[in-house]
Amino acid sequence: MATHNDKTLSLETRLTLNDNSLMPQFGLGTWRSEPGKVQSIVKEAILNRGYRLIDGAWIYQNENEVGNGIHEALEQSQGKIKREDLFITTKLWNQHHVPEDVEWALRDSLEKLRLDYVDLYLIHWPVAFKKISENFWSQKEGEKTRLYAENVTLADTWKAMEKLVDLKLTRSIGVSNFNQSQIEEILKIARIKPSVNQIELHPYFNQHDMREYCAKNNIIITSYSPLSNLKRENESDDASALFNPVIQEIAKSKNKSTAQIIIRWHLQNGLVVIPKTVTPERLTENAHVYDFALSANEMHQIDKLGETHRRRFVNPPFNPPGDKNIFDE
Repeated sequence: MATHNDKTLSLETRLTLNDNSLMPQFGLGTWRSEPGKVQSIVKEAILNRGYRLIDGAWIYQNENEVGNGIHEALEQSQGKIKREDLFITTKLWNQHHVPEDVEWALRDSLEKLRLDYVDLYLIHWPVAFKKISENFWSQKEGEKTRLYAENVTLADTWKAMEKLVDLKLTRSIGVSNFNQSQIEEILKIARIKPSVNQIELHPYFNQHDMREYCAKNNIIITSYSPLSNLKRENESDDASALFNPVIQEIAKSKNKSTAQIIIRWHLQNGLVVIPKTVTPERLTENAHVYDFALSANEMHQIDKLGETHRRRFVNPPFNPPGDKNIFDE
């Protein structure tokens, strides 16, 4: 775990997963990246900006572009960057939880990415859908209430995930958006432990309890939506951590952007962080966070925002069968 004032962090820093794989601590997210821009930004990130971690998912519907960007970067590097230098993550969508569909889903992602394997494969959400079509988002609103698959447990899906490691289709496996009880359900039966839990995490939702739990179980956390909401609701509020006065003051004192301060906060907390962007300028800015450190007091000030401004921004349009919210323990 990185310390609060660790100045040894760099763009090359990798964290050791519980299966001994090495995962870059900083990378590029591709959720909601605009079509037509993903390919070029992935290529630019890898080829010219030093990024080695690319995070994607089957449901993002841009794996073809991501794959093209990866291959262009490798080809244009003329051998200086190799596939094994990269760490590629993708995710199993909800309608592919039935054990016999799990291998198909990863092979479909690999075909789109044009890769022989991914480095990390995650169960995207702890919810199983019936497979009505190949695109969940195309379903009519009224059908969503009938989408939940019956008699498909997380344990069943996890056992199918473990087989993917045996088949060498992925190096590591993990989960996303799982709470502690859902992770416990897997740990009870796991032959291969989850190596990562990818969750919404930012200064307004710092997931302190989950961070402690995962540290205790040697599970690395990847922060998605790491900068919180990217927009103000109006000019006078701080609905986004990017506009919070505390973070603005720290940024001013270090001559950095608020985004850089937040990314550094993630890194010093020992988290993997995957900010999304489709502009080359932001690629550079987001990665330029290794020439300064936050003090223990500055880290504490940002941590406190999780109490005063606690807010979750990602709320999916589905829940498990029954009345429980998807994030409830």
